Amino acid sequence: MTHLKRREAIKQLFCITAGVALIPSCMSDRSKSAILLKNIKISPQEETMLAAVCETILPKTATPGAKELSSHLFVLTMVDECRKKEDQQQFIRGMKAFQDKCQADKGKDFTSSTPEDKKAILTSIIAEKDDSSDLKYFFKTVKGLTIQSY
Repeated sequence: MTHLKRREAIKQLFCITAGVALIPSCMSDRSKSAILLKNIKISPQEETMLAAVCETILPKTATPGAKELSSHLFVLTMVDECRKKEDQQQFIRGMKAFQDKCQADKGKDFTSSTPEDKKAILTSIIAEKDDSSDLKYFFKTVKGLTIQSY
């Protein structure tokens, strides 16, 4: 009889622990990114856009793509924790410039673009001559860290 009570107590303890662990995720602020960032702030829309950029760089084939591997979270973590403040600010400015370019070139955001349009946008950034622009810095950083995360 004691054996059953012990099992039931362990089962209930497990259920309570699981519930306590899930509560914070249910109450999370949807205006913030999926991971805790200390130095940079991005919106969920920017995070989704970044995931789409990473997936365009390394798409799913017979192997998982960058989005499945959450490469965008690796990119954000590396920029947030390993880059100087000036580089972090340039990254954020570049992200904004990237969004503006998508609107100007295609009339919509990157995540709403077709796969062909996404490739065209990235190809046009690669072709730009100004290597010191915020836009180029953003793309080179995302590309390098996406490949590194893979």
